[in-house]
Amino acid sequence: MKKIKYNVTFFLCSFAVLFSFFSCEVQDSFEYDYAEDNSKLNMSAWAYIQKNDSLSYLEEAILQCKDESLYERTEKATFILPTNRAFKVYLEENNYDTIGTVPISVLKDILRYHIVKAEVNFNNPALAPKNKPIAYKTENGQIMYLSHTGTYVGLINEGTNKQWQIRTSNLVPDNGIIHIVDHIVFYSDMAK
Repeated sequence: MKKIKYNVTFFLCSFAVLFSFFSCEVQDSFEYDYAEDNSKLNMSAWAYIQKNDSLSYLEEAILQCKDESLYERTEKATFILPTNRAFKVYLEENNYDTIGTVPISVLKDILRYHIVKAEVNFNNPALAPKNKPIAYKTENGQIMYLSHTGTYVGLINEGTNKQWQIRTSNLVPDNGIIHIVDHIVFYSDMAK
């Protein structure tokens, strides 16, 4: 009797699963429906930084270096913006008390490495293949590799000894593209 009761329960559960699977709503069209990009900011990268509390340490570093013009420029660029969390970790790891105690030359190097001299939007077909890091020149003259995972999470310096994930990507200020990271990133020699 227990065996029959078990088989009936198994049959009913299996039927319920199959019914719910096949009763899903069917999409009318399998074509991609294009929607307008809602990430257009209608302001410069500098205005965006000033407007966001989570970027106040970055704002302080930019003001300290008197580099506002790099973020207000009309020439298009990609701005990798480290959050307050990124700066707090950097300060702690490097034994600095505040942004003001970091040497200006070091801050300038950090800021300029985080600006890529090209527009890099992960919607760009050239970046479509995953795991294909593309080298870009930064404002400080070094190279930054940008790529993405299969789920389009942006990656910085994939294929080097250290890589980082982009937290928010493809924001479009008037003067380029913004990607936000929770890390101060740097160039690391290519992995062997």
